[in-house]
Amino acid sequence: MDEAAALLDAARAHFSTGATRPLPARVAALKALRDGLEAMEGEILAALRADLGKSDFDSWTSEILLVRQEIALALKRLPRWAGERRVGGRWFHFPGRAALRMEPRGAVLILGPWNYPVQLCLVPLVSAVAAGNAVVLKPSEVAPASAEVLARLVARCFAPGHVAVAQGGPSLAAALTAQPFDHLFFTGSTETGRKVAEAAARNLAITTLELGGANPCIVDADADPVPTARRIAWAKFLNAGQTCLAPNHVLVHESKAEALLDALRATVARFYGEDGRGMQRVVNARHLARLEAMLPRGRTAIGGGVDHNALHMQPTVLLDPDPALLEEEIFGPILPVATWLDRDALLAGLARRPSPLALYVHTRDAGFAEAVAAALPSGGLCVNEHIVHCTVPDLPFGGVGPSGSGRYHGEAGFAAFSNARALFRQPAGIDPTLRYPPPKAPLSMIRRLMG
Repeated sequence: MDEAAALLDAARAHFSTGATRPLPARVAALKALRDGLEAMEGEILAALRADLGKSDFDSWTSEILLVRQEIALALKRLPRWAGERRVGGRWFHFPGRAALRMEPRGAVLILGPWNYPVQLCLVPLVSAVAAGNAVVLKPSEVAPASAEVLARLVARCFAPGHVAVAQGGPSLAAALTAQPFDHLFFTGSTETGRKVAEAAARNLAITTLELGGANPCIVDADADPVPTARRIAWAKFLNAGQTCLAPNHVLVHESKAEALLDALRATVARFYGEDGRGMQRVVNARHLARLEAMLPRGRTAIGGGVDHNALHMQPTVLLDPDPALLEEEIFGPILPVATWLDRDALLAGLARRPSPLALYVHTRDAGFAEAVAAALPSGGLCVNEHIVHCTVPDLPFGGVGPSGSGRYHGEAGFAAFSNARALFRQPAGIDPTLRYPPPKAPLSMIRRLMG
């Protein structure tokens, strides 16, 4: 038996014991993960530093904190989420009662990415465990130190078969997605997401796909350039731009372009130093080469320097970008800035774009913000802000169309890993006869009574 099949069999065997289903067992597992996360914090920070060059501050705030927050919410709300809920029926259902019960799906597969290798593996894991499933977790091989520390964390916190970490490359990921898991959860590129969806479809497996896209940032003529530049620079250059929610490019009103550029130049120097060394490095040489090839596709106004030995690219702003660059997910510290003048033309252009994971608008005009939102559907929308919507645990997170399908975080994550089972209970001694043939009343009366 190959590794992928063995992992699924072990998960199914553990799930079949019923050990993952009782509410006290779910709570105990989540508390064990919370405690393990705290005990191994130093090892986790070291792994993120090794894989991505992340500072401890950025690692804690963008990875560990969000997992802790997700665990805390699940522990607080799990009794309500998992409890059976009565559902109202019509008068002719009496005396029967309808209810809804959230039940675990079974054995689920989580495929994590390399850019936030701890957060984007463990947050969906929290949802899957809270929902009562057995889990196979496949971290990205591009972040090997993080994958190794996740394996040790899981071994410390969970029983064998409850959660297992599968370490390996693309061939193992492909083998796992070919297995008949009850649910596949994938975070990564749209291209790979299509392959995961195709593999899942062969088994009629349910999927949650957290993908990406070219997230536009629209800056109106009335936006204050200084706070706007700070928010854009923080969101764009966080994690060296290797964030699925990062603003991909800026479309700024022509009258505000120069002021915004000046503010961006000052902000980047203040945040990361004149040489840009305060920003972390790119993940590896292959991604750095991909990014470097984009530099000639615009006029460099800020940054542009590359240190191949250090895998570092300066925070970079490109003016007059190649229009095709605005349609690609850059996934790195390059920010193309283009201008617009006519609102109707801007909105028409947005309406022709694929739906992104996030859409950002800087304006004082609420009507304009709503017009932008109506023109371009997106997974999330932030007005005068960036990224922070994903840190609100009660907000469902996910994409639409090419940027993903399904939602998670908080109750949405619990629901994603649950089967919403419809229940109807009729007292054994009561047998409503109106429905049985032959008809007991004319159709005209039935229409009036039942509508």
